[in-house]
Amino acid sequence: MAVESCLDFPIWALLPKKETCIPAFLGKYPDYDGRGIKIAILDSGVDPGAPGLRVTSDGKPKVIDLMDATGAGDVDTSTVVEAQDGEIVGLTGRKLKIPDSWTNPTGKYHVGVKCAYEMYPKSLKERVQKSYKEREWLPPHNLALAKAARKLQQFEASHAAAPLGQEEKLEKEELETQVELLGALEKKFEDLGPVYDCLVFHDGNLWRAVVDTSEKGDLESCTLLGTYRETLEFATLSKEDSLNYAVNIHDDGNLLEIVGNSSTHGTHVASIAAACFPDQPERNGVAPGAQLVSIGIGDIRLGSMETGTALVRAVVKVLETGCHVINMSYGEHAHWLGGRLLELLHEVVDKHGVIMVNSAGNHGPALSTVNAPGTMPSSSIIAVGAYVSPEMMLVEYSLREKMPGLGYTWTSRGPSPDGGLGVSVCAPGGAITSVANWTLRGSQLLNGTSMSSPHVAGAIALLLSGLKAQGLPYSPYSVRRAMENTALKVASWDPFSMGYGLLQVDKAFEHLLEHGDCPERDVRFRVNCGAHRRGIYLREPHVVDKPSMCSVCIEPLLLNEQLAAAQSKIGYEQNLSLVCDASWVSAPALLSLSYVARTIWVKVDPTGLPPGAHYAAVQAIDVSSPQKGAVFDIPITVVKPRRLTERDSYELRAKGVTLKPGVMQREFVVVPTGATWASLQVKSADPQNVAHVVVHAVQLKQQMSCQASEFQKTFPLAPASEASFAFSVFDDSTLELCLSKWWTNLGDVVVDYSLSFFGLKPEQPCLSMRASDGVYRFDVMSHLKCEEVLPVATLKHHVAVLRPADSKIQPLGSRDVIPEGRPVYEMQLTYNFSINKGAEVTPSCPLLSELLYESEYEAQLWMIFDANKQLVASGDAYPNRYSTKLEKGEYVVRLQVRHEQRPLLERLSDLPLHLSQKMASGLALDVYRAHAQALVGGKKFAGVTARPGSRLPVFLTPCPCDKLPKGCSPGHFLTGSVTICKDEQGKKVAVFPLTYHIGELPKKSSSSTKVASSEEKTPELEFQEALRDLKISWIPKLQGQASSELFEELRASSPKHVPLLLARMQALDGDKERGSQLHEIVSLADQVLGSIDTLELLAALGARTDKKDQNNKQQEKQKGQVVEALTKKGAALCDLFLASARAEGSGDGHPQVSSTEGSPQAEPPSLADLNRAYAELLKWADPGDTKVAPFVEKHAMALGQHGRAAKVLLKLMEDKPSQDLDKRLVQVYRQLGWDHCCRHVERSSLVRYPPAYRLF
Repeated sequence: MAVESCLDFPIWALLPKKETCIPAFLGKYPDYDGRGIKIAILDSGVDPGAPGLRVTSDGKPKVIDLMDATGAGDVDTSTVVEAQDGEIVGLTGRKLKIPDSWTNPTGKYHVGVKCAYEMYPKSLKERVQKSYKEREWLPPHNLALAKAARKLQQFEASHAAAPLGQEEKLEKEELETQVELLGALEKKFEDLGPVYDCLVFHDGNLWRAVVDTSEKGDLESCTLLGTYRETLEFATLSKEDSLNYAVNIHDDGNLLEIVGNSSTHGTHVASIAAACFPDQPERNGVAPGAQLVSIGIGDIRLGSMETGTALVRAVVKVLETGCHVINMSYGEHAHWLGGRLLELLHEVVDKHGVIMVNSAGNHGPALSTVNAPGTMPSSSIIAVGAYVSPEMMLVEYSLREKMPGLGYTWTSRGPSPDGGLGVSVCAPGGAITSVANWTLRGSQLLNGTSMSSPHVAGAIALLLSGLKAQGLPYSPYSVRRAMENTALKVASWDPFSMGYGLLQVDKAFEHLLEHGDCPERDVRFRVNCGAHRRGIYLREPHVVDKPSMCSVCIEPLLLNEQLAAAQSKIGYEQNLSLVCDASWVSAPALLSLSYVARTIWVKVDPTGLPPGAHYAAVQAIDVSSPQKGAVFDIPITVVKPRRLTERDSYELRAKGVTLKPGVMQREFVVVPTGATWASLQVKSADPQNVAHVVVHAVQLKQQMSCQASEFQKTFPLAPASEASFAFSVFDDSTLELCLSKWWTNLGDVVVDYSLSFFGLKPEQPCLSMRASDGVYRFDVMSHLKCEEVLPVATLKHHVAVLRPADSKIQPLGSRDVIPEGRPVYEMQLTYNFSINKGAEVTPSCPLLSELLYESEYEAQLWMIFDANKQLVASGDAYPNRYSTKLEKGEYVVRLQVRHEQRPLLERLSDLPLHLSQKMASGLALDVYRAHAQALVGGKKFAGVTARPGSRLPVFLTPCPCDKLPKGCSPGHFLTGSVTICKDEQGKKVAVFPLTYHIGELPKKSSSSTKVASSEEKTPELEFQEALRDLKISWIPKLQGQASSELFEELRASSPKHVPLLLARMQALDGDKERGSQLHEIVSLADQVLGSIDTLELLAALGARTDKKDQNNKQQEKQKGQVVEALTKKGAALCDLFLASARAEGSGDGHPQVSSTEGSPQAEPPSLADLNRAYAELLKWADPGDTKVAPFVEKHAMALGQHGRAAKVLLKLMEDKPSQDLDKRLVQVYRQLGWDHCCRHVERSSLVRYPPAYRLF
């Protein structure tokens, strides 16, 4: 029996198709399997080497074009070089051997570089990094660590008896440092990945490209590729990663586009739509005969988030390649319907006739949670909900029991905020099918409306394949109406999650055949229910308590309306019957429609409806052909909320409620006036079983997405236990509270629940305080019940307002020209900032933030680079998703904004950027109940009970200036929040934003000592000193003879002036001929030290003094001068010693060391001299101080103590990394025998020091 069961495994159910009657359709029309149809997959990118994505059912190539529209895969190849002796030098510095088999008539090669990990999806990067560490780093590192520890133990054992001398202490320090360094290197280990040279050239016929994956210039071993659309060639990056990639070449070879994928999502989506397994047809996708155009819109820099740039380029590519169907399993919540991107997507459908399918979203189960772009105003896009069938439950999800089919718990629900139904149809929302090869899996179960959308896209490909085979015309509108009018209303049908029902392909095709010549075939109907609303949506309490008369304008519009034939417009006429079976809706019975807008009035009377959500539709039926279903409809949704009163204590209670898997329990409540937060208690009455419960609470605000005011939680509810949650609300608006058991959680559960409201709030919803206000007042109001008031004001973020240091507008390349000659421009803005201490920062552009589909601009993308041009963070429209930790240093932010209208970009030339920096600890403002107490810093707010209807004043005082974060300046501000209630739950959710504006900061007053000293000087003397100091400041800046002459001029009048001597030392230290002037540096250092009484200074510094005292400041200044002199002297002595040692090692008995001009050749210093200088330095400074690093490093090298030298270099790297430091570090590691560290630094250097900023 077990064997028989195994043999009967329903493979067909892994990618469900029976639910939508696809097997029946293909059984009747086997050649209508998508042949001749191109589906554009706008997603994270498709792996052309994945199982089932190689050929179509009739043997044609499956994936016919690949594109990364985001720009993340772009490589700047504008640098042109020519081969010499069959080799060129790449931008990595590697020599690249040109294979003899290549043909390049011009002999010119375009070169660029690409970091491998820039092409890796997150999970692949983590896998390869783990493998690299375990294979290349840990084995040699563990051996090195064991060896270093052994040496240290041996030293300690052999020197345990006697005290250590100076040399022995240094030797022990060296061994300890090696152990310490190796331990630190392991903890801080970070694999930045390999860097590949990229070459582009023209072979006389087409552009070719190669990526040097050998990492050693062996191009013969690498795969030579051409533009994918022309060659259908792709390659695998490496055996370990199994990442397949292709290339496209643009702008005459100056731009290489490497096409990978930002996640496996797109491959799974493509497989559902059109996978073809010639030897296993039961595993086929919906349309195995269709061909695919993969357009990556998920930017790998943003974790696979779609961008406006990618969507615009996708539109261009779809039209360029002649795609018939678009599937876009992506989307975001929009604050309103409309915007630049939605206009372009509207054009694709309504002007060019491409059918677009979009996932409705996975943000359910509450109502009005559908995504954009599926909610766009014209109803041009088909939004698809997710359905799970009984067979899917058993085969895909391995449930113990079969339940009736239903909409997934998480599938987004309509209606859209403008009254449209939101969801067109539903389809199976899960599948086990192919994923990208780099996952190392042949297939995987994924679920979501991302899976139901390609199912419908594939089904449309079947319909179009049949229509084209029979030579029948169609439009996006006729196909949509056919699907909606023939969709199956399953037993659990719900219009908000399933739209018109479950797609039925066979019936939709018969509908298209029967009604292919109907007058409305090429017509869409713009239904406007006032204020650009697609339907009637009554939800708020002020509109559901009385009947409403709604004006509805219906306007027929032909496909490509502007260019449609005049005769088509003149000849259009339909007589319609308006039908609605809801007793609470009244509409005209008849409507005669020609090619002009008509207005009717619809009456909706919700007064007799019970609390809950109610749906109806006024359907327009063609009287000449009623059997074809609705020509258009007017969706009507009424949400009738309950009203709570003081008698209820503003509390909703429900007892004995049965929650069933996947079945929603919805409550709609008017939030009482003055309420700011709610508390929900859910109690299980089941004594045995754990229930997985979903709670989703949503309110809607105009021009705000549902995410602006929602609470969602999935939690386990133990037997006979209780769960409690709090969430914020806003008053006098309808709140939906939706509860359900998770759909896979079998069995029913009985629960009791209650919802209570509380209300303490400030008179102003957003509090804004100026530091100069002195005392800031706001009033707290109580409306509902007696509540404890205990205000707390906390500031958590420091926001700097940056202005661009540079801005430029320029036209973009060939990928960014919208059809019919509409080039897109970019505005590039550059901002500079510095971080003085590691912190979490969030850049944001307030004008454009939180806007994507609804934005009037096409795109925004920012990238943060460090001082070495390494990309450290990226972000776009949603700044809170892209907070990043930055270390101390200098940074550059580059922001790109795009639009085809240059004047709109010119408005942004001075666009401010906010840089929000999280403070290490919050700043609490003092809170008072009385103004008088606030004035004198008296008794603080201790708590009080506020009665309903009362108003209490609250007073805040400014933050002391010495507590403000470093770097604050006028124009900056701090952000935080105010909580008012004492209740612990309420304090977490009833939070009101507070902005604290920083004014002019107090200036530090000069000490009286300095003032008195200044008054004693004559203006002439002050002028002479200022002139001298100015000249001194130029000595290090000038070079060679000019610097020397200026020094001699000043020394004649001030021979012992310490700043003058130090300036000359700095000039010599930075001179190209420093090696010949080492003795002069030593001599100058001795002069500096001789000009300062070091013993007296040490004694003074050792005494406890006021740091603000002028004498103390002078002493600290002198200490700095002594440290600088000792450091430069010690470094010079070390160089003299090392030069002498090298000369002796070379066999030359006459080491050449520098001497001061006119003096005899000096003797080189000894190790004892170096040690004495080092011991002297330790009296003044810690050896870990970066100011003394030049001497400490060279002293360690002179003693052959390379561990100490490495420690110094690593410290310098933390402060300011550079390629020079990397090279020195490699030399030190090589001396230590740590070859694995050498390899790692050399590999990482190519990533950390790129030749240019990364492209947008």
